Amino acid sequence: MSMADMYQWAIITFATPLIVALLPALRVQVSERVLHLMLGFSVGILGGVTFVDILPEAFEFAAEMQLLPLYVSFGVATGFFVLLVVERYLLVTEEIHGGHFHIHGKPALDPNHGLVGVSALTVHGFMDGFVIPVGFSAGTAVGTVVTLAVVIHQIPDSFAALSLALSSTDNRRQAILYVLATAVDTPFGIAIGLILVGLGEWVIPLGLGLCAGTFIYVSAVDLVPELQHKSRSPLVVVSMVVGFLLIVILSLLLPHV
Repeated sequence: MSMADMYQWAIITFATPLIVALLPALRVQVSERVLHLMLGFSVGILGGVTFVDILPEAFEFAAEMQLLPLYVSFGVATGFFVLLVVERYLLVTEEIHGGHFHIHGKPALDPNHGLVGVSALTVHGFMDGFVIPVGFSAGTAVGTVVTLAVVIHQIPDSFAALSLALSSTDNRRQAILYVLATAVDTPFGIAIGLILVGLGEWVIPLGLGLCAGTFIYVSAVDLVPELQHKSRSPLVVVSMVVGFLLIVILSLLLPHV
């Protein structure tokens, strides 16, 4: 993928949260139920891109480089436990531990709640960006699917960030800063991914494993518990399955190069 294409995706991932932030001004309201369906769809997207594209490609790439499968597994474990440590021990307040957050329909106006939640989303957004250049380094097909998954997944994440901003502060400037934080994280991740990929091909299977580990963590620890906590609608499960199947279809339709 050319640098021009990378700049294009960086602009798209930067603009998405800003467009979502304009919705309240346009009197567009998204109900809590719809947001949970979107988050469920996001879980399916992350699961699909992890198990259908990232991990198979990582193990295949490692085999071609004559690296042990444990090399990829180490990346997965590292990604999972790095997010665990960051959310549990670094993003912590007296009342909220780790990056886990709840989407509430009524404003809580709790600045700590907003700061912790947006910080967690920013870490997730960084990893979303990081996986894009790593994915394209592994192959055009996997890179395309991963990038489309990131863009689709970013939409409900942006709604979650906006919800947190609006429910945690009545200070418009602070709410704007929250949204901006979730806008710059993915382009920044793309830049760091490009730098690391330039170090050599040995980074690719490790980087793919790292991203797989973070995606598994985000789905299993942050998103799924949130959905179980607030919504037990069968439609949420259906939205997860639809998200997963979408990635499967994209992976089958795109030529493997």
